[in-house]
Formats: sequence, structure tokens, C-alpha cells
Amino acid sequence: MKIAILGVGRLGAFHAKVLRALPGVDELRINDADSARAASLAKELGAKHAATIDDAFSGVDAAVIVTPTGTHADLIRRALDKGLPVFCEKPIALDLESTKRIVDHVEKTKGRVQIGFQRRFDSGFQEARRRVGAGELGTVYSFHMTSRDALPPPDAYAETSGGQFVDQLIHDFDVTRWMFGDEVDDIYATGSTLGFPQYAKWGDVATSGAVLKLRGGAVGLLQAARHNEAGYDIRVEVYGAKDTIAVGLDPRTPMTSVERDGPKMKNPAYPTFFVRFDAAYRAELAHFLRFARGEAENACTVSDGMEALRIALAARRSLQEHRPVAVKEIA
Repeated sequence: MKIAILGVGRLGAFHAKVLRALPGVDELRINDADSARAASLAKELGAKHAATIDDAFSGVDAAVIVTPTGTHADLIRRALDKGLPVFCEKPIALDLESTKRIVDHVEKTKGRVQIGFQRRFDSGFQEARRRVGAGELGTVYSFHMTSRDALPPPDAYAETSGGQFVDQLIHDFDVTRWMFGDEVDDIYATGSTLGFPQYAKWGDVATSGAVLKLRGGAVGLLQAARHNEAGYDIRVEVYGAKDTIAVGLDPRTPMTSVERDGPKMKNPAYPTFFVRFDAAYRAELAHFLRFARGEAENACTVSDGMEALRIALAARRSLQEHRPVAVKEIA
């Protein structure tokens, strides 16, 4: 296969290296708004530098989009209009209207688009989903999700990211729908700019919490933080009538027990999401190649991406209006 990858910043460069090493990828074309960066990476990987997007798309079999969020929708549309299967990092767009137009365009063109929510490919998250679906926990009453970055992103990124709910917690919103096979009914969110007062001028927060209720009655507590120097921390606890399970609780979890006989963790701590989800990212892109060839089902549709964004926008409205928000209000 010949693959075009657009955007080779931090995550895009990682994806390019993964794609170059995957069996079946005969040619990789790299495009970036920073032409020198694209050319340098192409030389390093033995790939081709595509100076323009049209050059990147010409004659390839699929496209991988890892550009800034504000460009996703237009690039997805351009790739679909050329008949290309598309992998695009989340979210599709920062607003629901633009996202819905892409959902409609995918349906109109019968296009194939996989959205990048890598937690769906993590072995721990997959096992938790299996146990919930198999009924091994009995009735699931509640769950707790933790998402903490080790270090905050650059201010320039945070300012244009759509905010903590759209950029960071959207992963948790997606995996909630996927893990429990249920929809979010309503959500109440709050947050703080403690330590990061500059976030206030963007209407954003650096630390947040959200309580949500699923249609089936389960209650979830989600917490996010941009700054946790102990390490990158992604965990889930699911409480059922028969058992409680945890995802992300392992020797590298950035946590210290104060009990004398407590487990020893941070050995070493996860420094970044690249390390924590290395295997998941690789599995995700390998699956996309199978999907692009017609050998696998879509693991995360544009409709899934739209529903995760809808929950994120409900959370943002809740933060702004200091009230619980029904997700159906975001129409």
C-alpha cells in the first residue's frame, strides 16, 4: 500500500514511524505545513516528501491525518472526494455543525473513515469491555476515570485545542460509550485554572471533574488534569455488584501508597502517552490498514467521533452555565 500522512508534529511523527515499519506499507508520503520538518522526517525514514497535499494524495491508497484539529474536516472531505480511506485523529472538528457535515459526507460518498481513539486498542481497556459485556461484574453501578498529563501542552496548543473537555476528556467520553455500550444521558462539569491562570482567557480549565449518568443508570466520575509531574496517569475503575476491576493499575502507575505494605509503583512512571499507549497506537494503525483494504470492520466511525464531541460540548456548557446539561441539548 501507498500511504499519505499529513501532519508530522509530535504525534504525527510517531505515526509516520509506525506506518513505515508496518508490513504492507510499500511507500509513505509525508506532508506538513512545515516543509523542512516533513522533508527531514522523510529522509530519516526513507519515505517521500510531498510538498503539497495534492502531491500527497496523488496515487496513494489511503490517507492518515494528524494535522491541527481545525484542518481535519476539510482534509477528510478532500481525501473522501478522491476515494481514499481515511484515518483521522480525534476530534473531527471543534464544533458539532462541521462534524455533522463530515458525517453526512461520509454517508453520501460511502466513504471509509476511522477516527483515532487509541484506547479502544489497549489490551486493558479491551478486557474491561469484555468483562462488562459478559456480565462478569453483575450490575455496573458506577465507574471512575482518571486522565492526567505529566506536563501541560504548550500554551499555543491549549489555546486552539477546544479546551480540556474537547481535547483531553473526549477520550474518556468515547471510551465510556464503547466500554459500557450505553449513551450518556446528562453531565455536570466543573473546573479550575489553579496554577494556570492564563487558561481563563480562553474559557478553559487546567483541572476538571465531571459527573455523568448513563441512560442505563450507571454513574461515572471523570477527572482530568494538565499537570502531574509524578507521571502520565490514565486509569479506570469499574464498580459492579459482583466485582470491581481496574484498568491502568500496574507497576508503572504514577502513584505512591502511604501504607507500609502497599504496592511499589512508579517503577518507572509512564512519562508520556506515547509510552503508555505505544502498543495501542500500533494496533490502531495496523487495524486501519486492514480496514482500508476491506479486511476489517471500522473500529471507530465518524458517528462515534460526533457523539464523543457532543458529550464534550455538553460538559463545556455545564462548566460555563454552572448546571447539569442533558446531552440531547447539544443538537
